[in-house]
Amino acid sequence: MQYLIYPIAIYVLLIVIRYLILFLLLCKSQIQYPKYQITKADTVPIYLKDLFQTPIKELEQFGFLPCSYLQYQPITKAYQQKNWELILYNKTLKSYATVVIRRLVEPVNLFDIEFYTFFRDKTLLLTVNGKQHGLIGEFPNTIVQDVYTSEVSVQWQTHQDHLKQLTTSKTPCGLSPESFAQALQMQMSGYVSNLAKTGKISPIKGTELFQIHWLTVLRSLNPMMQGNKKAANIIKQRRQQAKTDSSILQEIPIELEVEGFKQMQYTQTGLVGKKFRTWLLLGSLGLFIASYTSFLTPQSVVIFIAVLFFHEGGHLLAMKLFGYRDTSILFVPFLGALATARKDDATLTQKFWISLAGPLPGLILGIGLAIIAPFGSAYPDWVQETSWTLIFLNLFNLLPIYPLDGGQIADLLLFSRFPYIGVLFKVFGVIILGFLGKDRPMMLLFAMLIAMGIPNSFRSAKINQKFQKELRLNPPIDQDNILHFIFKYLKQFGYGNLPFSKRYALVKGLIQQQYESRSKWKTRVFLLVIYCVTLLGGMVGTLQAITPSWVSLLTNYSKSSQQRLEQSRKNRQQQIELTTTALRTNPNDVNAYIKRSRARLGLHDYKGALADYDQIVRLKPDDIESLMTRARFRNRFKDYKGAIQDYNEILRLNPKNISGIYYQRAQVLNLLEDYKGAIADYNEIIKLNAKDTYAYTSRGYTRQKLQDYKGAIADANYAIQLNPKEAEAYILRSQIRRHLGDNQGAIADEQTGNTLFKAMDEEDHS
Repeated sequence: MQYLIYPIAIYVLLIVIRYLILFLLLCKSQIQYPKYQITKADTVPIYLKDLFQTPIKELEQFGFLPCSYLQYQPITKAYQQKNWELILYNKTLKSYATVVIRRLVEPVNLFDIEFYTFFRDKTLLLTVNGKQHGLIGEFPNTIVQDVYTSEVSVQWQTHQDHLKQLTTSKTPCGLSPESFAQALQMQMSGYVSNLAKTGKISPIKGTELFQIHWLTVLRSLNPMMQGNKKAANIIKQRRQQAKTDSSILQEIPIELEVEGFKQMQYTQTGLVGKKFRTWLLLGSLGLFIASYTSFLTPQSVVIFIAVLFFHEGGHLLAMKLFGYRDTSILFVPFLGALATARKDDATLTQKFWISLAGPLPGLILGIGLAIIAPFGSAYPDWVQETSWTLIFLNLFNLLPIYPLDGGQIADLLLFSRFPYIGVLFKVFGVIILGFLGKDRPMMLLFAMLIAMGIPNSFRSAKINQKFQKELRLNPPIDQDNILHFIFKYLKQFGYGNLPFSKRYALVKGLIQQQYESRSKWKTRVFLLVIYCVTLLGGMVGTLQAITPSWVSLLTNYSKSSQQRLEQSRKNRQQQIELTTTALRTNPNDVNAYIKRSRARLGLHDYKGALADYDQIVRLKPDDIESLMTRARFRNRFKDYKGAIQDYNEILRLNPKNISGIYYQRAQVLNLLEDYKGAIADYNEIIKLNAKDTYAYTSRGYTRQKLQDYKGAIADANYAIQLNPKEAEAYILRSQIRRHLGDNQGAIADEQTGNTLFKAMDEEDHS
């Protein structure tokens, strides 16, 4: 059932991301007063004039004739301020049509056509197509209508129908192209003035530009999202029509593709401001804390966040050193965190060090702390927890699994030269993350999001090899030259008709790969050696932290068992002598007592080990691990009352989520024949976990000793209900039934229990 949540979560996440991106785009948008000016035809680029021939032929069928070109400055500030607009005139209906070539070029939706009719009372009838949702506020003295259609004929017919209604009370006025340009500028400038007057936009200090108020953006989000869906349907319909009518598809000039790419770059640059990045960090951190507090202690959450900050801070510092912009950290609930930044011309070496700057410092710090403060030392628990969190998080990130840091390094150094193998490497990474995500939904979600980008990686791989060869033969002069190369190859490989967003992502990736490919093989090999040494060093360091004597263990492995045993005895005896000497100097050295107790335990000197733990508990009375160890020693010497005292103290220090202590105390209480006390402990275990079948079975055995057969058989029945394969519960019920005279039921339960035990043994041996 839980796996049904994953696609829903992805769908919701994508919706949230779309709304967030639209919000940021609108907040970043800059509004300006438009300007329109009639221009000579020879100032218009030839490739644009050639493209305009298609809408000219279509509009001529509706009675329009081309009359001039407009050079205009749009209301929304764009990357390129020089824009050209074709104007056509219908003399019969005194109406103008304007044609603009969209900069984010789609082969099936290249032209933006609008119809205008001005009236003597200065009213304007404006018919647009797929754009009205983008307007904010009212348009003074303008009747705006939008048809959201894939057919220009429908748009024109709608304009005619409304014009026919209006002419009963209004008189259209015939305007010259120059007068039309002036009237258009006055109308659009009035729209901007009205937005400023009503507070929907506010002036930007030191400029003639305006910014949309964030409250206006919020109110506009949903209508714009709904309108975008309707506009997307237009493109969808035209793509469908293009399957049977190839004339709908326009051959896009490479110059226009390059302009569209630059326009998209301009739109995305600085999209997330510094203030918003701060709020995004704080908001994501709050969600992250909420996602982990349900199953981690507050101390563990704080340590985890600190470790993530240290890790991502390494990435961030390296990014800043290499000149990245818009740096930020984002926390991902149930998962971790990531550092983001932007630099279009980052080299392979820079990317390598940025990827390594996250895990390497954390791994060094973690291993250092673990060696200085091993488990059982006098250092506080939080120091040990911090060290192992640093080790595991950073060592895991160094593994060559995409998109972990190690996977990105491997992809960068090995597979950027072999694109198809790189795609397989990413698929392998998605499979690994998907496997890990079985128990962690966000990991699976992460894997799915990466999987969505693999088709684009495949397209990139298809182009990349031939593209890189061409670049080596004809090195690019500048970025425009590179862009021309790439868009040319997109057409050659049949990707020219992809949606512009996919073409943009593809081109951006290829440009980054072009910067990466400049690195020589010597550099790649050198960096690969550094990565391998780091990964191997991390593993060796972790092994050293876990087992400081692992080298001597490997040396001893070549000796006979008798020799190893004798060497071990000597080492432990030597350890006892060294720690005893240290304790004479400092009787309160907790670490010395811990080391001596371990050595004595290895020599089976349990009384000596217990005596050491008496001292350890004296010095660290609130250390739960020390109390548990002493309780085990006391159990060995049948000092049950002493063990009970230790268990009582442990439960006083931490009464929650330690059902194991209740189990151990209940076992000791059973040995002391305090059956009621044992039952009370089993009750506490069941409160902590109502589905613990072993607790019900254990309580049943204890009730049996109190001759509470009704309660005992009830516990056995409930344990079997929870787990029909609970063999011990059948044996318990068999004993009770035999005592109550139900021999037939007892035999049946005994057989079932023995069968289940046998099956368990066979499974263990297999």
